[in-house]
Amino acid sequence: MTVSIYSRPAIEQLIAEGRFPENTAVITFYDPAIKRIDKNYTHVDYSGVCRSVFYSELDDLDPEVLEAKGYTYDTYFPEADEIAMFIIKAYMNGKDIICQCEYGQSRSAGCAAAILEYFYQNGISVFADYHYYPNQVVYHKIYDVLERQKRYYDNKCYFAADAMILKKHIDQLQLPESLLADYQPENSHSAVDLRTELEMHLADRKLLYHTQEEIINALLNDKQPVYASFSASALFYLYFGWYPDGIGTHFRYGCETIPVYMYFNKYYYNTAEHRLPVHRSTIEGKNVYRLGSRGHFKSLSFLGKLSWDSKRKMIDAEPLFITNLEP
Repeated sequence: MTVSIYSRPAIEQLIAEGRFPENTAVITFYDPAIKRIDKNYTHVDYSGVCRSVFYSELDDLDPEVLEAKGYTYDTYFPEADEIAMFIIKAYMNGKDIICQCEYGQSRSAGCAAAILEYFYQNGISVFADYHYYPNQVVYHKIYDVLERQKRYYDNKCYFAADAMILKKHIDQLQLPESLLADYQPENSHSAVDLRTELEMHLADRKLLYHTQEEIINALLNDKQPVYASFSASALFYLYFGWYPDGIGTHFRYGCETIPVYMYFNKYYYNTAEHRLPVHRSTIEGKNVYRLGSRGHFKSLSFLGKLSWDSKRKMIDAEPLFITNLEP
């Protein structure tokens, strides 16, 4: 996908000369400020050359002046979510993208930088070019939404503890109860959002561990239980009956291999109607939970509480969220 930045004069010249590129989507920003001065002012007319166009009427404002202009970070640029979905659709359809604003320097540059950074980790190329002055809010809001949509897309199978279980952890950690205000464990987007927020709070308080080495060091140094976020592959199932009760993996620590057991039956009973709540599906209007109903999982991303079992020399992992379960 090619991402280009244009000013209004440059794109209008391209259109007038009949050189508008095929298979291209356009994100065009135009100015409320100019519209208030010139009643005849409007956006660039793409009607004859492109069907896939997103129009955004947006003042070009820096973060430090938002409040003075009556905005907050949240209220400025409310179309960011829609533009991100427009970008993803264009990418999936194999289209190139043109980002255009009045001068082709700020809003369009911020938008292009976000697209390049998300898909190709090359957004810095726009910031490093002295021709551009990327709008920081446009960049961050579009990039953040693209990241969030990726988290949603990747999360086809997941486990999420119910609100009462999470409340106990939030209370013990003295985190804001407001975190659970809109939580719906049966909604995968809600589960992903809450996991992200919890990780941010834990990281801010330096209570979150990521690598195998730092997790084991913390456990062995009596900093337990600890909260950890990690990805794991080479998984195996834990059976104590006909259906699996959890998933296991191994951590490497020096020359040792330490088993890590993630049990789900700490929160739910393993019954015929409601088996282990990882893969959620609806049958005849009822939620049915199965672990590994689509085959053994290859990998996962874990967030939860870990404790060291000195007798068995293993790690007992209580999952709060297990996302990106890949069958």
